[in-house]
Amino acid sequence: MLQKSQYKVIIILVCGILFWGCPSEEYTSAKLYLQQKDFEKAEEFLVKAMAVEVDNPEIPFQLGHHIYGKDGRWAEMNEVYEKALAIDPNRKILDGSTVQDMINISRYGYWSDVYNKAVKVYNTSKGLDDQERNALIRDAINEFQTALIIKADESVNYTMLATCYFELGEADKSSEFISKAVEMAPEDFNANMAAGQIFARNNQPENAIPYLQKAVQLDPGNNAAIRNLAQTYYDIGDTEESIATYEKAIRISVDMKTKADLHFNLGVLYNQAGDFDASEDHFISALDLNPEDIEAILGMAQTFESNEKWRKAEKFYKQLIYLEPEVATHYRGIARVLLQQGRQDEAQRYFQKSKKYE
Repeated sequence: MLQKSQYKVIIILVCGILFWGCPSEEYTSAKLYLQQKDFEKAEEFLVKAMAVEVDNPEIPFQLGHHIYGKDGRWAEMNEVYEKALAIDPNRKILDGSTVQDMINISRYGYWSDVYNKAVKVYNTSKGLDDQERNALIRDAINEFQTALIIKADESVNYTMLATCYFELGEADKSSEFISKAVEMAPEDFNANMAAGQIFARNNQPENAIPYLQKAVQLDPGNNAAIRNLAQTYYDIGDTEESIATYEKAIRISVDMKTKADLHFNLGVLYNQAGDFDASEDHFISALDLNPEDIEAILGMAQTFESNEKWRKAEKFYKQLIYLEPEVATHYRGIARVLLQQGRQDEAQRYFQKSKKYE
């Protein structure tokens, strides 16, 4: 038979189990108010419930997710989430997910809403006059800063803040934020690409090169990364490395469109360097791979014009007019090369046509 003391132990254990399995009156009331969408009362009783059930991480989670998060009270949300995690990040709550998982899901949901809103505001700024554009970019910065408060471990927060400050001409802030982005996500293509572009445009090409090299390493077929790296080498006077960057990319590329673009870019580079014969060769290669590549055709026309090969330039300007008959610059281009050949009447007709499409 059980001794009286043993009965006492059993009663205490049973009471403990019952207490653990049953929420407090305060938490029961809070959940009822949540169901009724009476969030003011729900907040009042969730706060009270936290004081009663100090070891229950579900309560601070509910307070953070349903009250503070929905109200945009991000600092308070983070505070109660930290309390829930401090109790036990691995305890299963609500639908059987852990505290850590529920908080991650909640934060990501709120963060994505704010972040996407910020991106939309930033994109709206494009094409506006400076005053309107800058005002919208400032609004986007505020939203990205909020996104940073909600979820500080997303490197894209820093990448976009860097981009915004760069657009506003605030070089120091843009450098600070993009450096943080790459520090957080050293293997992220977008962070490295943005860092390279920002440092290059902030007149720090030597700082840009390692990031652009990393971007090309992460995505060897990315034409924009290759072009930026090659151009940055060219900007610091390393034409040999610039050419080598394009030539290596051409060798490893298997996509014909990408290969055509790379030949075109290398043609532009040789044109900048004054090597018109090499420029011509690469524009021809680009056209062989993509016969209706407008940029390559324009590059050929301009290269032949720079090289004073008027007849060849005329041929490619005519091709441009055939493909894009409503672009004024094509008509002005052919007019220029006709003038160089002494064909004033024809040149005048093309000049007149260009005015129609201005």
